[in-house]
Amino acid sequence: MKKTALIKKVILFTTLCVSGISASYAQAIATVSKNQITENEMIQLMVSVDKSADQSKFDPSQLAPDFRSGQVSFGSSRSLMNGDYSVQSQWTVSIAPTKMGTLTIPSMDVAGEQTNPITIRVTKDATAPKSSDVIKVSGELTKDELYEGETAQFNAKIAIFADIRRLKDPNIITPQGAGIEFSPIGESKQYQTVIDGMQATVVEQAFSVSANQAGQLSFDGLAFTGGLVQTDRYGRSTKLIPLNVSPKQYQLTVLAKPADFTGTWLPTTDLKLGQQWLVDGKPLTSTTVEAGTAITRQITLMMADVPPEKLPTLDINYPKSVRMYDEKPVIGKDSQGNSVMTIKQVIIPHADGTVQLPAVSIQWWNSKTRQSEVAKLDSLALTVTPSTQIIEQKIESQTNAQPKRIVKREVDHVFWPYTTLAFALLWILTVIGWYISRTKGHTKSNNLEGNKVIIANGSKALISALDNNNIILAHQIISDHHEQWRKQGIDIVEVKGLTTKLSQQKYAKNRDNSAEKQIISEIKKKLTTLNKPFQPDVELERL
Repeated sequence: MKKTALIKKVILFTTLCVSGISASYAQAIATVSKNQITENEMIQLMVSVDKSADQSKFDPSQLAPDFRSGQVSFGSSRSLMNGDYSVQSQWTVSIAPTKMGTLTIPSMDVAGEQTNPITIRVTKDATAPKSSDVIKVSGELTKDELYEGETAQFNAKIAIFADIRRLKDPNIITPQGAGIEFSPIGESKQYQTVIDGMQATVVEQAFSVSANQAGQLSFDGLAFTGGLVQTDRYGRSTKLIPLNVSPKQYQLTVLAKPADFTGTWLPTTDLKLGQQWLVDGKPLTSTTVEAGTAITRQITLMMADVPPEKLPTLDINYPKSVRMYDEKPVIGKDSQGNSVMTIKQVIIPHADGTVQLPAVSIQWWNSKTRQSEVAKLDSLALTVTPSTQIIEQKIESQTNAQPKRIVKREVDHVFWPYTTLAFALLWILTVIGWYISRTKGHTKSNNLEGNKVIIANGSKALISALDNNNIILAHQIISDHHEQWRKQGIDIVEVKGLTTKLSQQKYAKNRDNSAEKQIISEIKKKLTTLNKPFQPDVELERL
């Protein structure tokens, strides 16, 4: 009995020693959720170590090249059980095989400890979709032959036959090629549609294509890289299917500029040039105008297959007998996708006589017919007459003038004392009335002044332009604030008419400064509105 008890004590002591040794040893362990998988299938790899560590102590790059890994999650735990205190650090990462066969997750260094290697068997997945089944790319060139400096358009499209939320790290590679420049046109379009009976997400983007060297060139269309996360219907397995779609190649023939061509090189398939002559927004009906009349020349340039930023500038030299204000060009695209530029020029003749407004011409190369062409705008011959404003005022003043009559009256000196007394009394009453009216008038003027509202947006600039004889700028300011002033109740037609009237005054032979000041004063009145006079609240009678 004593011998048996002694043996039990020895065994218990040995067990306690071994337990103490194992508790003091920090062991690293690696486990997987499955060790028999199909290609592209993702499994969970869990690595733990029985000591305190941080996330950086595990590097998933040790799994390469046989496995690719996702994002690593990290956690640590502490526990106290039966008086024993323990600490554990754990890393979890999703991994997928890069090839088939028997693969090995190697022994990895984790926080200074080594994990155990794990064998993984990977078999072929007959149900896995191909990249071409999920992603389809296409493209179309508007023309595959163009001249140096000419622009074509490449319409690229990518169709995705999967839920785009399941795409992992999607990357669309834009077209590229040596010696060719690509520039996106506008924003890309994304929409849902049905293709061959299947739901698809389509992304479209147009690019301008140009080349500055002649020869046979080629470029790559769209390409796609990324992955698709796929889960079975029961959620028991997850696959990361790699998606790699190679680009399609396109050929481009670039023709050199003809050696005998002279002038500005402007190749395109179509170019149109048009113009309008306007007065007060209406077409010009007569070539005889008064000095100071504001004439608007509106020029429109349209070019096909040319991006808006590459439209040419138009330099027009006008004679010194006119003043010209050139507005900022408006550039955009029409419904057919052609680039359009609209230019407005305000022209004011200031000297009477005959003036020739110049023609406009643009030389361009027709890439369809392979010939040089010239687009032209006709000139305009004007007969400028002196302003009739001064003559009309003189005739009116002479017609309305009346001769002055001097009436002599004899004064009866008998009534002189009474007249003097009445005059004195009237003077005293006038002084008293003036004092009272001055006191009340001060308050009234303050009320009126508070109710006076001047339209400040642009009005100061307009008056300043008129005072400085800058009629061209005045017309531009009126044009810029036309809609705003109309909504505020300003008679914009009257303001515009007075400005034209002032312009004619300034360029008249017999210039009248007082008449000009009067017109400016009338314009100021038109830009000024008075609110209703102030009405004090009346206290209601008590019932």
